[in-house]
Amino acid sequence: MSELKLQLVSPDQDYFVGNIDMVVIPGEDGDFSVLAEHAPIITYLRPGKLTIIEEKNKEHSYFVGSGFVQVENNNCKVLVDYIKKSSDFDIGVSRKELSALLTTIENENNESTLKGLLEKKEILEEEVSFLEGMN
Repeated sequence: MSELKLQLVSPDQDYFVGNIDMVVIPGEDGDFSVLAEHAPIITYLRPGKLTIIEEKNKEHSYFVGSGFVQVENNNCKVLVDYIKKSSDFDIGVSRKELSALLTTIENENNESTLKGLLEKKEILEEEVSFLEGMN
């Protein structure tokens, strides 16, 4: 049986690099699974839960923001602009971050800065919604 190699990367660091059994990805049109011998694909990510399953059902979960994924020749590359490990999930902290961001947005006058803040707001709203659904 062929192995699937995964690279989960953000601008700051590599979060996971190694061989896996499967990864469940929040694609732009819905969640999808990638196994060995998956057809080639390039697609965008939407904010949501990404789950990596290694052999013996060892799981790693992350919340990811936007980005994209490329699958080709048993290599899956997931590039994300925002990521949080499941061990870092804390709905209270996420709500505080969102509240502080909303205050910053209200006081921002620079359109370029405001655009970036609004994009971050969307991701944090998705993260809070995701975390509320876990409880």
